[in-house]
This record gives sequence, structure tokens and C-alpha cells, in this order.
Amino acid sequence: MAEKARDHKREHGRLKVAVDGQYRFADGDDWMPCSLIDISTRGMALVGKTSFYQGDKIEVRFVLEKRHVHANVEITNLIGKKAGGRITHLADADRDLIQETLNRELLSGNTPLQ
Repeated sequence: MAEKARDHKREHGRLKVAVDGQYRFADGDDWMPCSLIDISTRGMALVGKTSFYQGDKIEVRFVLEKRHVHANVEITNLIGKKAGGRITHLADADRDLIQETLNRELLSGNTPLQ
């Protein structure tokens, strides 16, 4: 399983970002602040104020290039209060926006993909 996760990460580069957002647990009502630290069309990593556990299902919302993005994420790995996860639901328009941003940053040479 760990090998599959590494392969998945290699297939889809992630862009390092510093984006403020909000998250809530799938069964929760309250949105809490977070910071996204990397993103791709398949996953993201974030830092929140509460502890995450592998398998947690969360909703994440943030603004990318002046557009609101909303994603459902399943937490797959943890490093302290940092959590990485697989996107389980993302609107096609939001996926396209993330991909366009990744492509533009890659072509600019300013931001290395992770």
C-alpha cells in the first residue's frame, strides 16, 4: 500500500502553495481556519488547528486566483498537525482551475512541483 501511495504522488506533481482556507469534518458544522501547503488535482496537504487522523473525511474551501474552490478530502497521511489527503470530490471547473494553475506555475519556472 505504501508503494502505491508513493507511485500516486509521483504521477501527479503537487504545487507548493501558501493559501489560507477553511475546513470542517464531514459530520461537523463549524468551519475552522487552515493553511494549504501543497495542492494537485488529486490531493492536498494542509495545516489545521486540530489533530487529524488517517481516514478522516473533511471538506476544504479556499480561494485560488480569485475563485472559490471546494473539495472533499480523505486524510491519508499525517505529520503532526500537517495532514495530506486524497481529493474524493472536486467539481470539474475547480479541477480545471487547479490544473491550469499548476501548468502556469510549472511553465513560469518560479515554483517547483513537489
